[in-house]
Amino acid sequence: MPDQPPFTGTVSSVTAADLGASWRPGCPVAPEDLRLLRLSYWGFDDAPHVGSLVVAATATAAVLEAFRTLYQQRFPIRQMVPVDAYGGDDDASMAVDNTSGFNCRPAVTDGPAHWSNHAFGLAVDVNPVENPYLLGGRVLPPAGAGYTDRSVYRPGMAVEGGVLPSAFAAVGWGWGGSWAGSPDYQHFSANGG
Repeated sequence: MPDQPPFTGTVSSVTAADLGASWRPGCPVAPEDLRLLRLSYWGFDDAPHVGSLVVAATATAAVLEAFRTLYQQRFPIRQMVPVDAYGGDDDASMAVDNTSGFNCRPAVTDGPAHWSNHAFGLAVDVNPVENPYLLGGRVLPPAGAGYTDRSVYRPGMAVEGGVLPSAFAAVGWGWGGSWAGSPDYQHFSANGG
């Protein structure tokens, strides 16, 4: 097993230009209310990496602490880049198993239209393929269909009492995997929504 370098996490301000396609005028938060985190994560290749997440300025301490725990436990994460790398397209980001935070978009729901917690920088999706969102008979992303059976644990999965939900619960964040009827196993948010 390779040695594990210490966890690193840095916080920096962002501009509208930095956010690219993930932000536009009319979004519920301004660029100055968001921060870019560069942080360590443990990959599926059993090696340390550094990725980037954009979150609300108010969420930086909680997100850094949750990812510190995941790194220390060697919880595997596929990749971590801001969703702007995919033109702000949530489906494209999920399809490649990208862990992401801020994206100015509506909630993916069968209910009334409203902003997603991602649009406020107060949500993070982790390993979307291993942790799909099950909504109205759909599997999001479709590549996550092989992970709808949650009874068999595979690396990178969020399971009740497991490392991933526990790391976010320890900082007061809720898990979409506990939603009745439409569990969103990838989704962690400051208010549980």
